[in-house]
Amino acid sequence: MGAFALGLLVEALASAGPPTPRRVRTRLLLGTGFLGALTTYSALVVGSGVLALDRSLPLAVGYLAATVALGLLATGAGVVAGSRHRTGARGGAG
Repeated sequence: MGAFALGLLVEALASAGPPTPRRVRTRLLLGTGFLGALTTYSALVVGSGVLALDRSLPLAVGYLAATVALGLLATGAGVVAGSRHRTGARGGAG
C-alpha cells in the first residue's frame, strides 16, 4: 500500500512541473517521512534475517526478492494510476 501511495505521490509531484522548494519539502515530508515510515524495510531485513538464521536461506532470499519485486510493481501501478487520474481529470472536464 505504501509503495503504491509513493508512486501516486511521485506522479503528482512530477506532473506539477519543475521542482520548487515547496514541492521538495512536500516530497521529503510525505515521501521520505510518512510513506518511508509506512514502508520501512527494517521489518523486511529482520524477517529475512530470522529466516536465514533458521537455516532457511532460500526462503529468506525468496522473501527478499518477492517483497522488492512486489514493491516495485506497486510503485509502478501507483505512477500509472496517478497519470491516468490526472489525464482523466483534464479530459473529463471538457
